[in-house]
Amino acid sequence: MIVTLTMNPAVDRTILLDEPLVPGEVQQARSAREDAGGKGVNVARVLAAAGAPVTAVLPLAVDDPYAALLEDLPVRAVPIAGHARVNLAITDADGETTKVNLPGAGVGAAETAELIDAVVAACDGAAWLALCGSLPPGVPSDFYVDVALAVRARAERPPRIAVDTSGQALVEAVASGAVDLVKPNDDELIDLVIGLMRTLRPLPAEEASRIAAGMRRDVASAPDAVRGLVDAVVPHQVRAALVTLGGAGAVLADSDGAWIATPPPTEVRSTVGAGDSALAGYLLADLAGGDAAARLRSAIRHGSATAALPGTQLATPADLPAGDIPVRPLN
Repeated sequence: MIVTLTMNPAVDRTILLDEPLVPGEVQQARSAREDAGGKGVNVARVLAAAGAPVTAVLPLAVDDPYAALLEDLPVRAVPIAGHARVNLAITDADGETTKVNLPGAGVGAAETAELIDAVVAACDGAAWLALCGSLPPGVPSDFYVDVALAVRARAERPPRIAVDTSGQALVEAVASGAVDLVKPNDDELIDLVIGLMRTLRPLPAEEASRIAAGMRRDVASAPDAVRGLVDAVVPHQVRAALVTLGGAGAVLADSDGAWIATPPPTEVRSTVGAGDSALAGYLLADLAGGDAAARLRSAIRHGSATAALPGTQLATPADLPAGDIPVRPLN
Protein backbone atom coordinates (compact mmCIF):
# COMPACT_ATOMS: atom_id res chain seq x y z
CA MET A 1 0.00 0.00 0.00
CA ILE A 2 1.10 3.53 -0.80
CA VAL A 3 -0.69 6.47 0.83
CA THR A 4 -0.67 9.96 -0.67
CA LEU A 5 -1.70 13.20 0.99
CA THR A 6 -2.89 16.08 -1.19
CA MET A 7 -3.59 19.17 0.89
CA ASN A 8 -4.45 21.42 -2.04
CA PRO A 9 -6.39 19.37 -4.62
CA ALA A 10 -7.35 21.06 -7.86
CA VAL A 11 -9.46 20.64 -10.93
CA ASP A 12 -6.83 20.64 -13.68
CA ARG A 13 -8.42 22.38 -16.64
CA THR A 14 -6.29 22.14 -19.78
CA ILE A 15 -6.77 24.11 -23.00
CA LEU A 16 -4.90 22.96 -26.11
CA LEU A 17 -3.90 25.49 -28.77
CA ASP A 18 -2.74 24.90 -32.33
CA GLU A 19 -0.57 28.01 -32.20
CA PRO A 20 1.81 29.49 -29.59
CA LEU A 21 0.14 31.46 -26.82
CA VAL A 22 0.16 35.20 -27.59
CA PRO A 23 -0.60 37.42 -24.56
CA GLY A 24 -3.27 40.02 -25.26
CA GLU A 25 -4.64 38.21 -28.32
CA VAL A 26 -7.86 36.26 -28.88
CA GLN A 27 -7.02 32.66 -29.83
CA GLN A 28 -9.07 29.64 -30.82
CA ALA A 29 -8.69 26.54 -28.63
CA ARG A 30 -8.50 23.13 -30.26
CA SER A 31 -9.85 21.24 -27.25
CA ALA A 32 -10.23 21.33 -23.48
CA ARG A 33 -10.46 18.76 -20.69
CA GLU A 34 -10.72 18.52 -16.93
CA ASP A 35 -9.01 16.04 -14.61
CA ALA A 36 -8.70 15.54 -10.87
CA GLY A 37 -5.40 17.16 -10.03
CA GLY A 38 -3.14 18.02 -7.15
CA LYS A 39 0.29 16.41 -6.86
CA GLY A 40 -0.66 13.61 -4.47
CA VAL A 41 -3.76 12.73 -6.48
CA ASN A 42 -1.62 12.65 -9.63
CA VAL A 43 0.83 10.26 -7.97
CA ALA A 44 -2.07 8.09 -6.78
CA ARG A 45 -3.64 7.98 -10.25
CA VAL A 46 -0.39 6.75 -11.84
CA LEU A 47 0.05 4.14 -9.11
CA ALA A 48 -3.53 2.94 -9.45
CA ALA A 49 -3.21 2.68 -13.24
CA ALA A 50 -0.19 0.44 -12.70
CA GLY A 51 -2.18 -1.82 -10.37
CA ALA A 52 -0.48 -0.74 -7.14
CA PRO A 53 -2.67 -0.55 -4.02
CA VAL A 54 -3.04 3.11 -3.08
CA THR A 55 -5.13 5.37 -0.87
CA ALA A 56 -5.37 9.11 -1.54
CA VAL A 57 -6.07 11.25 1.52
CA LEU A 58 -7.36 14.76 0.85
CA PRO A 59 -9.67 17.51 2.15
CA LEU A 60 -12.93 17.46 0.19
CA ALA A 61 -16.32 19.12 0.70
CA VAL A 62 -19.25 16.72 0.53
CA ASP A 63 -20.84 18.69 -2.34
CA ASP A 64 -17.64 19.33 -4.28
CA PRO A 65 -17.93 18.37 -7.99
CA TYR A 66 -14.23 17.47 -7.82
CA ALA A 67 -15.28 14.13 -6.31
CA ALA A 68 -16.77 12.98 -9.62
CA LEU A 69 -13.41 13.46 -11.35
CA LEU A 70 -11.74 11.01 -8.94
CA GLU A 71 -13.77 8.19 -10.53
CA ASP A 72 -12.81 4.89 -8.83
CA LEU A 73 -9.59 6.10 -7.19
CA PRO A 74 -9.56 4.88 -3.56
CA VAL A 75 -9.79 7.97 -1.36
CA ARG A 76 -10.10 8.88 2.31
CA ALA A 77 -11.68 12.33 2.37
CA VAL A 78 -11.89 14.76 5.29
CA PRO A 79 -14.85 17.17 4.90
CA ILE A 80 -14.10 20.90 4.61
CA ALA A 81 -16.26 23.89 3.73
CA GLY A 82 -14.58 25.14 0.54
CA HIS A 83 -14.33 23.55 -2.88
CA ALA A 84 -11.19 22.44 -4.70
CA ARG A 85 -9.43 25.17 -6.63
CA VAL A 86 -9.09 25.28 -10.43
CA ASN A 87 -5.68 25.20 -12.10
CA LEU A 88 -5.61 26.39 -15.68
CA ALA A 89 -2.99 25.05 -18.09
CA ILE A 90 -2.67 26.37 -21.64
CA THR A 91 -0.56 24.13 -23.87
CA ASP A 92 0.44 24.93 -27.45
CA ALA A 93 1.30 22.49 -30.23
CA ASP A 94 4.99 22.43 -29.22
CA GLY A 95 4.19 21.34 -25.67
CA GLU A 96 4.94 24.75 -24.16
CA THR A 97 2.66 25.06 -21.12
CA THR A 98 1.54 28.19 -19.28
CA LYS A 99 -0.08 27.54 -15.90
CA VAL A 100 -2.25 29.70 -13.66
CA ASN A 101 -2.85 28.13 -10.23
CA LEU A 102 -5.42 29.47 -7.78
CA PRO A 103 -4.63 29.44 -4.02
CA GLY A 104 -7.25 26.88 -2.96
CA ALA A 105 -9.80 26.63 -0.18
CA GLY A 106 -8.70 27.42 3.36
CA VAL A 107 -8.28 24.57 5.83
CA GLY A 108 -8.68 25.28 9.54
CA ALA A 109 -6.93 23.85 12.60
CA ALA A 110 -9.68 21.34 13.39
CA GLU A 111 -9.66 20.07 9.81
CA THR A 112 -5.87 19.73 9.71
CA ALA A 113 -6.03 17.66 12.90
CA GLU A 114 -8.63 15.40 11.25
CA LEU A 115 -6.41 15.08 8.18
CA ILE A 116 -3.46 14.00 10.32
CA ASP A 117 -5.68 11.40 12.01
CA ALA A 118 -6.83 10.15 8.59
CA VAL A 119 -3.26 9.82 7.33
CA VAL A 120 -2.14 7.95 10.46
CA ALA A 121 -5.07 5.54 10.15
CA ALA A 122 -4.36 4.92 6.45
CA CYS A 123 -0.62 4.44 6.96
CA ASP A 124 -0.54 1.45 9.28
CA GLY A 125 1.39 -1.21 7.37
CA ALA A 126 1.85 0.95 4.26
CA ALA A 127 5.19 0.89 2.43
CA TRP A 128 5.28 4.61 1.62
CA LEU A 129 3.53 7.85 2.50
CA ALA A 130 3.89 10.60 -0.11
CA LEU A 131 3.25 14.16 1.12
CA CYS A 132 2.67 16.13 -2.03
CA GLY A 133 2.03 19.65 -3.24
CA SER A 134 1.49 23.13 -1.90
CA LEU A 135 -0.29 23.93 1.35
CA PRO A 136 -3.63 25.77 1.22
CA PRO A 137 -4.40 29.04 3.05
CA GLY A 138 -4.52 28.64 6.81
CA VAL A 139 -2.07 25.72 6.98
CA PRO A 140 1.36 26.48 8.52
CA SER A 141 4.54 25.72 6.58
CA ASP A 142 5.61 23.03 9.07
CA PHE A 143 2.43 20.99 8.56
CA TYR A 144 4.19 18.19 6.70
CA VAL A 145 6.59 17.90 9.65
CA ASP A 146 3.60 17.47 11.98
CA VAL A 147 2.20 14.76 9.69
CA ALA A 148 5.50 12.89 9.45
CA LEU A 149 6.10 12.98 13.21
CA ALA A 150 2.52 11.87 13.94
CA VAL A 151 2.80 8.93 11.54
CA ARG A 152 6.14 7.85 13.00
CA ALA A 153 4.80 8.11 16.56
CA ARG A 154 1.29 6.72 16.17
CA ALA A 155 1.23 4.24 13.27
CA GLU A 156 1.91 0.72 14.48
CA ARG A 157 4.02 -0.04 11.40
CA PRO A 158 4.97 3.37 9.97
CA PRO A 159 5.91 3.68 6.30
CA ARG A 160 8.82 5.47 4.73
CA ILE A 161 7.93 9.06 3.93
CA ALA A 162 8.48 10.99 0.68
CA VAL A 163 7.93 14.73 0.30
CA ASP A 164 7.28 16.53 -2.99
CA THR A 165 6.65 20.18 -2.22
CA SER A 166 8.56 23.45 -2.49
CA GLY A 167 9.57 26.60 -0.65
CA GLN A 168 9.53 26.82 3.12
CA ALA A 169 7.39 23.69 3.47
CA LEU A 170 10.17 21.65 1.84
CA VAL A 171 12.90 23.34 3.89
CA GLU A 172 11.14 22.56 7.16
CA ALA A 173 10.37 18.97 6.15
CA VAL A 174 14.02 18.31 5.32
CA ALA A 175 15.40 20.17 8.34
CA SER A 176 13.19 18.09 10.62
CA GLY A 177 14.97 14.87 9.65
CA ALA A 178 11.58 13.12 9.62
CA VAL A 179 11.42 12.22 5.90
CA ASP A 180 13.19 9.59 3.83
CA LEU A 181 12.96 10.93 0.26
CA VAL A 182 12.59 14.36 -1.33
CA LYS A 183 11.70 14.96 -4.98
CA PRO A 184 12.49 18.53 -6.00
CA ASN A 185 13.16 19.78 -9.50
CA ASP A 186 16.38 21.71 -10.10
CA ASP A 187 14.95 25.11 -9.10
CA GLU A 188 13.29 23.68 -6.00
CA LEU A 189 16.56 21.99 -5.03
CA ILE A 190 18.42 25.30 -5.21
CA ASP A 191 15.75 27.00 -3.11
CA LEU A 192 15.98 24.11 -0.64
CA VAL A 193 19.75 24.44 -0.26
CA ILE A 194 19.46 28.21 0.19
CA GLY A 195 16.68 27.68 2.74
CA LEU A 196 18.78 25.22 4.70
CA MET A 197 21.67 27.67 4.66
CA ARG A 198 19.37 30.31 6.11
CA THR A 199 18.42 27.98 8.95
CA LEU A 200 22.05 27.11 9.72
CA ARG A 201 23.39 30.65 9.72
CA PRO A 202 22.08 34.17 9.03
CA LEU A 203 22.08 34.67 5.27
CA PRO A 204 21.24 38.15 3.94
CA ALA A 205 18.79 38.22 1.03
CA GLU A 206 21.39 39.76 -1.30
CA GLU A 207 23.89 36.98 -0.59
CA ALA A 208 21.19 34.33 -1.00
CA SER A 209 20.26 35.75 -4.41
CA ARG A 210 23.91 35.78 -5.51
CA ILE A 211 24.48 32.18 -4.42
CA ALA A 212 21.23 31.03 -6.06
CA ALA A 213 22.18 32.72 -9.34
CA GLY A 214 25.53 30.93 -9.34
CA MET A 215 23.89 27.60 -8.61
CA ARG A 216 21.40 28.05 -11.44
CA ARG A 217 24.21 28.78 -13.92
CA ASP A 218 26.08 25.64 -12.87
CA VAL A 219 23.03 23.39 -12.97
CA ALA A 220 22.00 24.75 -16.36
CA SER A 221 25.46 24.10 -17.83
CA ALA A 222 26.19 20.74 -16.17
CA PRO A 223 23.63 18.51 -14.47
CA ASP A 224 26.57 16.89 -12.64
CA ALA A 225 26.59 20.04 -10.50
CA VAL A 226 23.38 18.76 -8.90
CA ARG A 227 25.53 16.29 -6.93
CA GLY A 228 27.13 19.14 -5.02
CA LEU A 229 23.70 20.46 -4.07
CA VAL A 230 22.30 17.10 -3.02
CA ASP A 231 25.31 16.56 -0.76
CA ALA A 232 23.86 19.37 1.36
CA VAL A 233 20.78 17.31 2.13
CA VAL A 234 21.82 13.65 1.66
CA PRO A 235 22.53 11.73 3.83
CA HIS A 236 22.49 14.26 6.68
CA GLN A 237 18.82 15.32 6.61
CA VAL A 238 17.14 12.71 4.36
CA ARG A 239 18.08 9.30 3.05
CA ALA A 240 17.59 10.01 -0.66
CA ALA A 241 16.82 12.75 -3.16
CA LEU A 242 15.26 12.31 -6.59
CA VAL A 243 15.92 15.52 -8.54
CA THR A 244 14.08 15.93 -11.84
CA LEU A 245 15.87 18.02 -14.48
CA GLY A 246 13.29 18.25 -17.27
CA GLY A 247 14.79 17.31 -20.62
CA ALA A 248 18.17 16.64 -18.96
CA GLY A 249 16.74 13.65 -17.07
CA ALA A 250 16.95 13.07 -13.34
CA VAL A 251 19.47 12.52 -10.56
CA LEU A 252 19.06 10.06 -7.70
CA ALA A 253 21.34 10.41 -4.69
CA ASP A 254 21.46 8.47 -1.46
CA SER A 255 24.08 7.54 1.11
CA ASP A 256 25.58 4.99 -1.31
CA GLY A 257 26.20 7.41 -4.16
CA ALA A 258 24.56 9.42 -6.92
CA TRP A 259 23.44 8.56 -10.43
CA ILE A 260 22.03 10.41 -13.43
CA ALA A 261 19.81 9.11 -16.22
CA THR A 262 18.67 10.83 -19.38
CA PRO A 263 15.23 10.39 -20.94
CA PRO A 264 14.59 8.64 -24.24
CA PRO A 265 13.74 10.87 -27.24
CA THR A 266 10.38 12.36 -26.31
CA GLU A 267 8.00 14.62 -28.20
CA VAL A 268 6.88 16.78 -25.29
CA ARG A 269 3.18 17.62 -25.48
CA SER A 270 2.63 18.80 -21.89
CA THR A 271 4.82 18.86 -18.80
CA VAL A 272 1.86 18.90 -16.38
CA GLY A 273 2.14 15.94 -13.99
CA ALA A 274 5.50 14.74 -15.33
CA GLY A 275 7.27 15.21 -12.00
CA ASP A 276 4.42 13.52 -10.13
CA SER A 277 4.63 10.59 -12.53
CA ALA A 278 8.38 10.37 -11.95
CA LEU A 279 7.80 10.03 -8.20
CA ALA A 280 5.15 7.35 -8.84
CA GLY A 281 7.59 5.49 -11.09
CA TYR A 282 10.25 5.58 -8.38
CA LEU A 283 7.82 4.21 -5.79
CA LEU A 284 6.64 1.43 -8.12
CA ALA A 285 10.21 0.27 -8.73
CA ASP A 286 10.95 0.41 -5.01
CA LEU A 287 7.89 -1.75 -4.27
CA ALA A 288 9.24 -4.25 -6.81
CA GLY A 289 12.59 -4.37 -4.97
CA GLY A 290 14.52 -2.44 -7.61
CA ASP A 291 18.00 -1.07 -6.93
CA ALA A 292 18.93 2.60 -7.35
CA ALA A 293 19.38 2.29 -11.13
CA ALA A 294 16.01 0.55 -11.55
CA ARG A 295 14.24 3.17 -9.43
CA LEU A 296 15.82 5.98 -11.44
CA ARG A 297 14.97 4.33 -14.77
CA SER A 298 11.36 3.84 -13.70
CA ALA A 299 11.11 7.48 -12.62
CA ILE A 300 12.46 8.66 -15.99
CA ARG A 301 10.22 6.28 -17.93
CA HIS A 302 7.03 7.39 -16.17
CA GLY A 303 7.91 11.10 -16.27
CA SER A 304 8.72 10.93 -20.00
CA ALA A 305 5.52 9.02 -20.75
CA THR A 306 3.39 11.70 -19.10
CA ALA A 307 5.30 14.50 -20.86
CA ALA A 308 4.43 12.87 -24.19
CA LEU A 309 0.69 13.00 -23.44
CA PRO A 310 -1.50 16.05 -24.07
CA GLY A 311 -3.03 18.20 -21.36
CA THR A 312 -3.25 16.73 -17.90
CA GLN A 313 -3.29 13.08 -18.93
CA LEU A 314 -1.04 10.83 -16.84
CA ALA A 315 1.03 7.83 -17.83
CA THR A 316 -0.38 4.30 -17.78
CA PRO A 317 1.72 1.16 -18.32
CA ALA A 318 0.72 1.18 -22.00
CA ASP A 319 2.27 4.63 -22.44
CA LEU A 320 5.75 3.82 -21.12
CA PRO A 321 8.57 4.21 -23.67
CA ALA A 322 10.50 1.09 -24.61
CA GLY A 323 14.24 0.71 -24.81
CA ASP A 324 17.06 1.12 -22.32
CA ILE A 325 17.62 4.24 -20.25
CA PRO A 326 21.35 4.67 -19.56
CA VAL A 327 22.29 5.35 -15.94
CA ARG A 328 25.76 6.58 -15.02
CA PRO A 329 27.32 7.40 -11.65
CA LEU A 330 28.12 10.99 -10.76
CA ASN A 331 31.55 11.78 -9.36
